[in-house]
Amino acid sequence: MHMQSSESEPVMKELCSKILTATDVGVRFSFPTATMREHFKLLEGSQSLDFQVRDKYSKVWTFRLYTRKNDGHPKPVLTKGWLDFVKRMGLKVGDKVIFVLHGNHNDHLGILVKRNIKLLGSEHWAD
Repeated sequence: MHMQSSESEPVMKELCSKILTATDVGVRFSFPTATMREHFKLLEGSQSLDFQVRDKYSKVWTFRLYTRKNDGHPKPVLTKGWLDFVKRMGLKVGDKVIFVLHGNHNDHLGILVKRNIKLLGSEHWAD
């Protein structure tokens, strides 16, 4: 039996996820180049783009995506707004962030946080 998804059903598509490193939580977030190329269009000659994401509490955060001038290896990073998010959310090395598109028409970007919790020697992911 084939199930059709209805228009009213909220759709969520994962763009990318990343387990945070010391640099990600202390300096800047290294953003996946492939995701940047596929989903963010920087204006010709521009090295940065501000975009908004919504967290699970519906709070809107503005991040700046910045790339190097060298197009061969743009090394995109999130600068402005990112460290404030890290601090407010209490993110630590080993936690995971997931960027998602919400809505049937990719209406807005969201960010999810999963905490890496070690219990009795085994690893668990929690919101």
